[in-house]
Amino acid sequence: MAARADGPANDESQAALRSIARPPLFSVDPRQIVPIPLHILVGITLRLLRLAIELVISCRGRPVGSAFAFELTETLRRVVRVRPAPYHAGVFIGRYCHAIAQRSDVICRALISLVAESDHVAHKWLWVVWREVSWTMNRAAQVHASEARELRANAQLFVRHLKRSFPWFNISPKLHILMYHAPDFLDLFGSIGLCGEQSIEAWQGFFTQNAAKYAAETEVGACANFVSAMAVAREVSDANLSTDVRTPAAEGARTAKKAGDRQRTENKGGSVECESTRKKAIQDGRKWAQNVFEEGDRTVEVFLTRLAAGVDR
Repeated sequence: MAARADGPANDESQAALRSIARPPLFSVDPRQIVPIPLHILVGITLRLLRLAIELVISCRGRPVGSAFAFELTETLRRVVRVRPAPYHAGVFIGRYCHAIAQRSDVICRALISLVAESDHVAHKWLWVVWREVSWTMNRAAQVHASEARELRANAQLFVRHLKRSFPWFNISPKLHILMYHAPDFLDLFGSIGLCGEQSIEAWQGFFTQNAAKYAAETEVGACANFVSAMAVAREVSDANLSTDVRTPAAEGARTAKKAGDRQRTENKGGSVECESTRKKAIQDGRKWAQNVFEEGDRTVEVFLTRLAAGVDR
């Protein structure tokens, strides 16, 4: 029979067992951690949208926060002209994320009367920095050294500002990669977007559009013709695939500068969508708004509970 251990010695041994730090099964060199730009873009853009809803919940309560979530969805659909993709778990994907970042002023204006001025300014500043960071990180091109240094500084400011201004905000793996690994990867290889999935998807689109030009008996043969043409041209560029060349405007031609000019994007009517498509977009948007609101509400509630209990995050 094993001896029974009582008293302080046993308590100390149990405490020691609970504090054992297990080493990882294997170590990974940080230089081998490849940032996936599209996933980071989608994840952080969605998190900033949810942050706007959380701010309204914390300042004005759950009913106002719920109403704002649905209003935000309609604003994104009608003004920014983006919608969540149901087949991607209801998130905004690809170019939609870039459109949201470029039109983030619409989101910030909707927050003016609902949150404190300091929160509004902090949230607006996040969008400004995120717009610069995401553009550099997701561009499929070689980046100049000065732009790489700027990305490193902006990424650190972005994450630190998040934690300083919004204490309930958790540092996710995507934010950790953005702050620490993405700048190092960019310094080593000169680009992140070239190593991401966007570039190969873009080239797949170029090949599909010009398949007839490089036709062969099999698809593999057509791809070989495509690659050969790029090699002969000595330049991998979509310009080698396109027969339509856009020419610059004639000298002295009038450009769209006035607010009412029809050439401006915001004054264009856009494509006409049928009633069923519009209803489906509204339905998907409401589902997205409800899911994001519930997740944001849980985040705020947990934070306030821990704050009342005196537990540090």
